[in-house]
Amino acid sequence: MYKVEFHTVHGTGTGVIYACGGKLRGGNSAFAFIGNYTDKGDCIQARVTTERHNPDPAFKPLFGIDMITLTLKGADNGSMIDFEGTALQLPGVTFKAVLTRMAD
Repeated sequence: MYKVEFHTVHGTGTGVIYACGGKLRGGNSAFAFIGNYTDKGDCIQARVTTERHNPDPAFKPLFGIDMITLTLKGADNGSMIDFEGTALQLPGVTFKAVLTRMAD
């Protein structure tokens, strides 16, 4: 279980994500995070899709659209994982995330 803090030039956000057996599952107050990952030893590759579950318009999507697919590469730094990547729907916008381990 990880706390995830993420940002783009459009803003920041937080949530939680659970990583187990190659699968990623998590979310925050408005969006679910669903995806998978592979650990290549020195690099972790992930693909995560967001899906809105809360229709409240007060919760703005970070990329301006509700459903995105992120492709990410990261490195494990002990209790944290640093990721960087882009959204397939907005390839010019860099996405960065820091996952901080909460529990095993």
